[in-house]
Amino acid sequence: MSARARVAAVLASLAVLLAPVPVPAAADESSKPDTGDSAATPAEEIAEALADSPIYVDPAYDTAFPEADRERIEELIADGPMELYVIAIPLASGDAWDGDPEALLSAVNDRMGAGERHFLAYEQSYEGSVTGEDFGSEAAQAAFYGGLASDSIHRGTEGVSIADRVESAVEVAFSDDPEAGYEQATADYEDRAPEYSPLFLGQRGWVLWAAGIGVVVLLAGVGFLLLRRRGSPDAVPQHAAFDNADRAQLESLVERGERDLIELGERLSSASGVPERHLSRALDARDAAARVHDRMVAQGPTLADAAGVLVLLDLAEDALAGRGAPRQPCYANPLHGSQTRSVQWREFGGTRSIRVPLCADCAKAVRNRVRPTVLPADHEGASVPYYELPAEESVWAATGFGTLTDDLVQRILSGQRQ
Repeated sequence: MSARARVAAVLASLAVLLAPVPVPAAADESSKPDTGDSAATPAEEIAEALADSPIYVDPAYDTAFPEADRERIEELIADGPMELYVIAIPLASGDAWDGDPEALLSAVNDRMGAGERHFLAYEQSYEGSVTGEDFGSEAAQAAFYGGLASDSIHRGTEGVSIADRVESAVEVAFSDDPEAGYEQATADYEDRAPEYSPLFLGQRGWVLWAAGIGVVVLLAGVGFLLLRRRGSPDAVPQHAAFDNADRAQLESLVERGERDLIELGERLSSASGVPERHLSRALDARDAAARVHDRMVAQGPTLADAAGVLVLLDLAEDALAGRGAPRQPCYANPLHGSQTRSVQWREFGGTRSIRVPLCADCAKAVRNRVRPTVLPADHEGASVPYYELPAEESVWAATGFGTLTDDLVQRILSGQRQ
């Protein structure tokens, strides 16, 4: 069937759905006037500085990270087996990277062009922390484990210098087995952990312990965010819902998906000047969304299916807008939206890790070694993270809602189990 013929089929299908609810179109926030300012961005300035030295230190850390310590670590890096860079810069919410060291490292790496690189970023938390990121299709996770190991080595120890934290991370990253180095550092910390456990902490320790619990509670509340209305194809719609939604919230989510199906169908039916391949991809994604919706109507809705409809509609809108690379929903919970970035997520309680797109809140949770607020699913009478379902039983788990593979639409159209 040609794309134009399928547009007619879409028109016919609209008759069985509810009438759309008109809403004002969302403004295109992606369009910004060109000011003609060619000044280098902060990431570009850092990248340029790293071309001369593998260590970049913000002036704010000149005293805390003196030149003599930098030279010692530069010599260590020069003798190392890989291209490694160190960045020490104050980070805060609202800055160029919104206080996120992984966003900083990703931006700097992008400015340095293609190639395999490894980065360590020092951030000033309560004790100080080193974040490691590795870039390149074949890159080992040396810096990643180096940063984790450094945090374990110095955790609970006051007065550790920036240089000592960075040097520990570099040494583990350059070791024969960085992952084993991290595991050993963690085991060593656990051996001395009673010294720092809540039962042995003083007044300040109890405050920190209580604050940690507060962070977990705060992260758990992320799911209470209200769903935002879908915008035009050029906007970036954000979806959020309480991950343990009661039936009323779930029904509202299903109804929203139904309205969006109608709205998108109308836009597809009146689309003009859209290349045939883009229109065909948009129709396929909408057809897949309609199949999932029809299944929910017939068999009862689930939160995963309701989220899947929204993800598929996003794919359809991306295709209609001609985006070469579709937006990536949050792997932990696609209802958190598509303003995501690629993050190395270490298995909770294990040693394996994967790189997946996460929203800002989930990325922060992962960086703080806390399980993010994930999308739940029922499995054998228990509520589990959706991605823990067997791949043969859930297309959402098998594809991570399209973040792990690019054939989500094809799998659904071919009848793969949802």
